[in-house]
Amino acid sequence: MKKFFLGVAATLLALATSAVSGRDISESSLVDTEWRFVEFRSMDDAIGTKRPSVPARYTMRFHGDGTVTMQLDCNRATGIWTAKPGSDRKSGNFEFGPLATTSMHCPPPSMGEEIARQGRFVRSYLLEDDRLYLSLMADAGVFVWESAGRSRNSEEVPASPEHGGPRNWKVTVRLNLREQPAVSARIVSKYEPGTILDNLGCQQSAGRVWCDVQQLGGGPRGFVAAEYLDPAVSPDGSVARGVDDSALRAGQGKFDAAGMIPCALSPGQPMAQCEFGVARAGGGYATVVVKRPAGPSRAIYFRMGIPIGANTSQAEGYPEFRATREGDLNRINIGSERYEIPDAVILGG
Repeated sequence: MKKFFLGVAATLLALATSAVSGRDISESSLVDTEWRFVEFRSMDDAIGTKRPSVPARYTMRFHGDGTVTMQLDCNRATGIWTAKPGSDRKSGNFEFGPLATTSMHCPPPSMGEEIARQGRFVRSYLLEDDRLYLSLMADAGVFVWESAGRSRNSEEVPASPEHGGPRNWKVTVRLNLREQPAVSARIVSKYEPGTILDNLGCQQSAGRVWCDVQQLGGGPRGFVAAEYLDPAVSPDGSVARGVDDSALRAGQGKFDAAGMIPCALSPGQPMAQCEFGVARAGGGYATVVVKRPAGPSRAIYFRMGIPIGANTSQAEGYPEFRATREGDLNRINIGSERYEIPDAVILGG
């Protein structure tokens, strides 16, 4: 089936060259734009408005050579497009040529097959407020797409945190973690929607963008397809970008705040107060350093507002690290030590 698709796609690309020869599409404001599917509005009340469960899995790019490429859920499509803009360049006539699509069975609900099937009936377009409205003939319905920016000759590779990219990803669908950046690679784990991953860098491989990831807090490391990831929103409402330097600044004594937190440093000891300093890196990333009467200071590391570990050592037998949460309070146990750290220490404010 894959060989068949590639053959048909090649034929359509040849047809595209022929179809656009002698026709200037450079006047169209659709050239080199990218779109995400929003909804289908039917004129039939029995159908009404239909929306994709995961809009990020439906994208469309109009290339300057008259070809169009689509990601339609778990399938891909290639074809041709033509447009004749009106005087305002915001509307006009529009048609798709034949679309060659792969034929994988996408888990329901999926709208990919419907988009591919109905595409040949599109006859006009309208650009308004960063949205593209593709209307079917005989007023049968409208496909609504939202702008995803200007497309590039190849898929954009997301930046790593070292180059200003997001520190974490959020998984948008049930997703396989693979040993290597390829669909044929061994699956080492599976992630559920909403899982938070560390961004360890992304790359292009075999015509697709793959991201090197590891689940926040630890787990196997591997590769996932970038189109199923969104930048993770931190507890303070921001997307944390760039390198986390909180541990480095904490080690240098460069704290953003200091104060006292409840603590108990030995078995059976009632909660007392310990002095602390915190170095924050935004987005719930922080290192809290607690002064202990005996021994070195205890550093507790937070990422995305979640306590993930501490600076334990072999000399103390690597005591077990455990954390629970009650409201906005993090209760942390490191062996026999107990700490209570409120979110305000980590997030500020």
